[in-house]
Amino acid sequence: MRKKAETRLIEGSVGNIEIRVKPSTEVEMANSKKRLVVISHPHSLYGGSMDNKVVTTMERAFSRLGYTTVAYNFRGVGRSQGEYDNGLGEQQDLQEVLNWARDQFAIEYSVLAGFSFGSYVALKAQDVCKVDALCTVAPPVGLYDFSTVAEIELPWVLIQGGEDEVVSAEEILDWAMSREFKPDVYWRNQASHFFHGELIWLRKVIEASFS
Repeated sequence: MRKKAETRLIEGSVGNIEIRVKPSTEVEMANSKKRLVVISHPHSLYGGSMDNKVVTTMERAFSRLGYTTVAYNFRGVGRSQGEYDNGLGEQQDLQEVLNWARDQFAIEYSVLAGFSFGSYVALKAQDVCKVDALCTVAPPVGLYDFSTVAEIELPWVLIQGGEDEVVSAEEILDWAMSREFKPDVYWRNQASHFFHGELIWLRKVIEASFS
């Protein structure tokens, strides 16, 4: 039977955190790993939430690959309690959602994924979260201090549109290429920040990169 996504509340450090979880539908093989992705949404103060269409596209892509998917609302968004905390408290939210999912599903392989502001949160938290891979879509380089992001010594996919109207695509690429450990970059010249008309391409990139 196909499993449906469930929206629920879990306990966080400043109150409830609203999450949407879809357990893996993959038929487990003897040598397969139980895989998880936690997906962080764009900026809380500008309409970002776990219902953002890029986030839901990422959910579908990972779900099709057999991952358990967890999207969630940062503090102050939807039914998540608390207030926006400029990326600091949001890193704590991410850690708490990840820990909850690991406890629930006995995960063996975990990915942090994020779109825009959610990418920044994932990048800042990755060294503490101790995950196996990263997926960042349109990270907001230039809007936040990315010089404090720890070195990323794990598989890392960066997906970027060349017509990004929110952040500088060239600045993002320059930052990524300046890293000691560089990401695999997937670039779409005609894609905007929100990937209007390019969501199928985005899904296919994720499916090809994380299978």
